[in-house]
Amino acid sequence: MNRRPLQFAPKEIFEQILEYAVIPTFDLVVWFEGRGVALVRRRIAPYRGFWALPGLRMMKPEGIEDTLRRIARSELGVEINPSDRLFLGQYVGRFRTEKGRQDLSTGYAVPCVASAITINPAHFSGFRFIASEAEIPNRTGAMYRFYLKRFFVLRDSFAGSSPNSN
Repeated sequence: MNRRPLQFAPKEIFEQILEYAVIPTFDLVVWFEGRGVALVRRRIAPYRGFWALPGLRMMKPEGIEDTLRRIARSELGVEINPSDRLFLGQYVGRFRTEKGRQDLSTGYAVPCVASAITINPAHFSGFRFIASEAEIPNRTGAMYRFYLKRFFVLRDSFAGSSPNSN
């Protein structure tokens, strides 16, 4: 299939979009067997300075699987199989930054067998792994905390059966 390339809106146009529209985003709980879930410390708004999950907005002409692959590649430097995803839910994020930005985030969990992570240094200052809800850091954004708690409740079904591919 011949698709047009992804294009980013010029900054002044994107700022207008942030003021008037809800932004569709995807956030990933990437599970590394034996290590846990990868968390990243954000450099950028929203949630600057907080622990987060890798995530980005969906771009035209992407589908869900395209977006999930792009997030894993560009944010963590890993490959995933998005057909192995588990739907975790949706979250409406309302922020004081970026013209009162509002996101409609969709969260998925995906397994990953990569042995190394290469974080996007423009977006993140560091990363860590957590293996349980008790390990979620205090300075974790509410949206990410929501997905992490949901994942740790559903983890056994995620590891042992076919995922829900909503």
